[in-house]
Amino acid sequence: MAASFDIFLRFFYVALGLIFLSAFVGLFTDGFHLDIGLFVSNVIGILESFVSPDELSIIGPNGKEYTIFLQFWDHYFYSLMIFLSAFLLALGAGILLAYITAFLPENRFNSVSKTVSLLEALPDLFIIIVIQFAVLFYFKQTGTLLFPVASTGQNKSYMLPVLALALIPSLMVYKVILFLVKDELEKPYVNLAKGKGISKSMLFFRHILRNIIPSIFSHSKSILLLLLSSMVIFEQIFNINGIFTFIITYPEPNVIAFTLILFYLPIFLLYALVTLLIGKTTGQRLEW
Repeated sequence: MAASFDIFLRFFYVALGLIFLSAFVGLFTDGFHLDIGLFVSNVIGILESFVSPDELSIIGPNGKEYTIFLQFWDHYFYSLMIFLSAFLLALGAGILLAYITAFLPENRFNSVSKTVSLLEALPDLFIIIVIQFAVLFYFKQTGTLLFPVASTGQNKSYMLPVLALALIPSLMVYKVILFLVKDELEKPYVNLAKGKGISKSMLFFRHILRNIIPSIFSHSKSILLLLLSSMVIFEQIFNINGIFTFIITYPEPNVIAFTLILFYLPIFLLYALVTLLIGKTTGQRLEW
């Protein structure tokens, strides 16, 4: 019961922060107005709209008022699928790459680490352009389009945005895990396991990875923030008609708050579930 209440309290605090942030953004809707009264009015308006979400509305291009749910869920699930896919891909790719290089000789291990640091420093925009160019070049040479480089009204692009969005976070996860694995390899139990003839795969996935999962979990929050900050740019570049494009198009405080809280909800539930699982399997209490 106490754990459930703690989880609910965490979500409540984050939701409250998003409401205040949305109310503050509302001060910039028609120019900047540093007005406490307007801020309080925005907060009250947001809370009232949450009581009756079916009354949440936007003003269309023709000046008429529409409920946001005419097109909201399509934007929402499109962005959420890309975001979560990129996040899970980044974690999976980082762990797999770390496994491949964890047992390399020290000189090769250090060379890989330096290369990863160099690639990690590349701007997201540069990586997007390179990937798009590579896909178009392959199409020109073979006549086969691997996957759409941008979304259209009839054809949504998933593969390329997910790959591009996950690339830099994958390198970040890879670099973090390499550091953690290098520290773990120096512990006595590793030599003991090797002496017993345990294979490298079992040593890595059953022992080393199990011990460093709490640290990976802690670092994953920075990966989430990086993905969130990149989503707005990615939606514009790939012509993704997603949830952040929806917010930019309709920047009303209640719409922003409702959208951000709803987008945060599955991420929060995922973290809550992983926290409980890690706690049961490793016996460690995680702070998040």
